[in-house]
Amino acid sequence: MRVVKKEGYYTESGFFVVAVKGSGGMNPGEMAAVILAGGRSSRMGENKLLLPLGGSTVIGCLIHTLQDLFAEIIVVTDHPNAYLSMPVQVAGDVFPSPVRNSLTGIHAGLRVSSFNYNFVIAGDMPFVQPDLVRYLCELCEGYDVTIPREVQHLQPLCAVYTKNCLPHMEELLECGWYKIIDFFPGVRVRQIDTNALKVYDPELLSFFNVNNPEDYLHAVKIAEERTEEAEKI
Repeated sequence: MRVVKKEGYYTESGFFVVAVKGSGGMNPGEMAAVILAGGRSSRMGENKLLLPLGGSTVIGCLIHTLQDLFAEIIVVTDHPNAYLSMPVQVAGDVFPSPVRNSLTGIHAGLRVSSFNYNFVIAGDMPFVQPDLVRYLCELCEGYDVTIPREVQHLQPLCAVYTKNCLPHMEELLECGWYKIIDFFPGVRVRQIDTNALKVYDPELLSFFNVNNPEDYLHAVKIAEERTEEAEKI
């Protein structure tokens, strides 16, 4: 008999919405993780993903979390030599350099993945929470895109995509359209309210990304606080 743990959140109307743990769905061990590492880091002046963080690097922290969950990890980058020593598969964009962007990165990752279902995340999001990732994976079966939503804002770089998205992405890219959500009308999309995700990540640190020097300093502080908390246990 499966034991189901019920947790949830209250809406503004006062209704309790249940989030169910242990409900089945896809297992991350039967999926790949795609990390997008193709940004230019213009606001940082150097490759922000390789900046030191928590005894590792920004992307190293992310890889450490994901390698305990997924069967395969793919890093999409235009600087493959920077990641050859890491336990990942490296892939490059298929579309020409002038149009390199997040959509081309997702496309490249899905194209080389060994799995139909793929968790896609930006390389500058070092604090993604394993329980949140597992929850998204539990809910993704039967959908081509499973994506967190906060009010009207979607999180396309912390979402699950299937290979069924590839032809729809290619249709956009060949027309010079690069906005990720523009291909959504042609596929099956499931939006997950971030209030439900707070059960697994109360502060939604999974969506924190390192965009500029101030963000990096904040990330260092978060990592230090986590280390201190771990030492107390």
